[in-house]
Amino acid sequence: MKPIRVAVLAERLGTSAGGTEVYERCLLNALHSEAQKAGDMEIVPVLAWKRAADFLDRSLLPSCHFLSPEGKLGTLLTAGPVMRMLRPDVVHCCFVVPPLLGRLPVIATVHDLGFVFRKEHYPGLLCARLSAALRHTVNRADKVVCVSESTRKDLLLATDYPMERAETVYNGLDDRFLVHDGGHDVSETLKHHGIRGPYILYAGKLEPRKNVALLVEAYDRLRHSRRFDGQLVLLGSPKTFMWETTQQRIDRSVFHDDIVQTGFVPDDDLPAIYAGAGVMAFLSLYEGFGFPVIEAMASSVPVVCSNQTCLPEIAGDAALLVDPEDPEMIAQALDTALHNHPTRQKLVSKGLQRADHFTWEIAAKRMLSLYRDLAGYPSIAASRTGDA
Repeated sequence: MKPIRVAVLAERLGTSAGGTEVYERCLLNALHSEAQKAGDMEIVPVLAWKRAADFLDRSLLPSCHFLSPEGKLGTLLTAGPVMRMLRPDVVHCCFVVPPLLGRLPVIATVHDLGFVFRKEHYPGLLCARLSAALRHTVNRADKVVCVSESTRKDLLLATDYPMERAETVYNGLDDRFLVHDGGHDVSETLKHHGIRGPYILYAGKLEPRKNVALLVEAYDRLRHSRRFDGQLVLLGSPKTFMWETTQQRIDRSVFHDDIVQTGFVPDDDLPAIYAGAGVMAFLSLYEGFGFPVIEAMASSVPVVCSNQTCLPEIAGDAALLVDPEDPEMIAQALDTALHNHPTRQKLVSKGLQRADHFTWEIAAKRMLSLYRDLAGYPSIAASRTGDA
């Protein structure tokens, strides 16, 4: 019997794009592994960047196809024709649905809808572009996969997409967080990045919805009250949209010299930086999934996180949930996670158990099942909309 051929469009892989790039890298590798076990599926990566191949399992490389020109232009102009040339049974679009797909059955992943529910946190042009992409997605996709139930509910609230065709498939935990190299290598990595313990860790960008300014305010309060004398480590690059106001708040902190902004950090250094933290603070005002929450939990680090959008769903009872707009509540929760030993032990124990719920193996098996459901059926959406 001929294997089901699935073309997976990965636009963000190789771009240091944060969670969406992690999604494409980890899911593609897991899909390949699970498809080989199942024996009835062929995974064909369609990559928008040549360098994206560096992040994939070597045994997957002969199956890769590359867009030309690279990047967004290639996705817009050539992804559709390439897909039709490949003649897959199913197309999975991990970030955007390109035009000109004909009547191929399409599954699309929706990561979050911050540009709908938090428009003030996005530049107008970006907001308009993402909104247009969402409209095309709901018109074209035969199935939409959301990375959390919160995101699925937001999709149904924001659009008229049929409820029965929207699925929740949770993201998984990157394998690199399951094992780190031990205490000596952790200390050497921290020293290399100018980090000393104890420290509060945040991982992500400085765009407004990430709410880093309120984290800095809470950190200042902890330092002023002498409840904490360590560093605040902001892991990741600030070069994102609308980041200047947050940077100004960081620069105004009396304790600015103890706020470490690492900039880009190699992937291999991330587990050590997580493992050395006293607490992870993730206070986003809007998230679709929130990778740092489960990454910290898997690293035996207590988590203080926002009680907004998907984060209570992902964290469960394994984190201290706070109002992300209340700096004193945030400061108190950080103090508890750092210094209350019984609470800290409970958070670490529950966090390790919670992280075990999120695996790419589970996500890949669920996706293969969805591919099988669509394979061989004409596209509902294409027959309805004419693939604008």
